[in-house]
Amino acid sequence: MSKVEIETPDDRWFRGERQLRPQDKQLCVVIFIDSGVRILQYRKDEKHGQQEILHSLSLPTYFTWNIVDRWKPLGLPADVNERVLSEINKWFEEDE
Repeated sequence: MSKVEIETPDDRWFRGERQLRPQDKQLCVVIFIDSGVRILQYRKDEKHGQQEILHSLSLPTYFTWNIVDRWKPLGLPADVNERVLSEINKWFEEDE
């Protein structure tokens, strides 16, 4: 196992231009370059021709990572997070 040292900001917001990314299918709060704010799900998705996308939870919309100014994990309680992710997975199954 390799060990790495990572500095995280005290305010828990990560800059979009850094190489740090959420885990696949993780919910996160995103501040866009134009200052818009959304709760999105990060996905690695080859299906749509992009390596990394952000999936909107309110509309069937995808955003590319290059419009992200800052992000941080949403941090829902574990039981709520699992319930939300289960519902999102059902949406993706319906699309296939």
